Amino acid sequence: MSDEATPIHESLNRPILMMGGERNLVLMLGILAGVFIFSLAKFWAAAIGITLWTVGQWALSRAATYDPQLSKTGVRLMKYRRFYPARATPYAKIREIKT
Repeated sequence: MSDEATPIHESLNRPILMMGGERNLVLMLGILAGVFIFSLAKFWAAAIGITLWTVGQWALSRAATYDPQLSKTGVRLMKYRRFYPARATPYAKIREIKT
């Protein structure tokens, strides 16, 4: 056996972030804010779009500091219940304890 280490580049292990937030969510936020700013062509819509962009970007960057892959893990987390009561069922397999 050789004692040579295989280099693993850090870019393969880091999460894909853009402007401090998760890349997919930041791009979707930019498209949504762009719809308000450019497509509606009203002053009030531009104000809503800019506000949406700044508040949304702040929230996404805060969420990324908590968990960089929150969109993937958060969906799975929401499927779990907060409390699972301890109940026996008559359909459980009989377990034998080997001593």
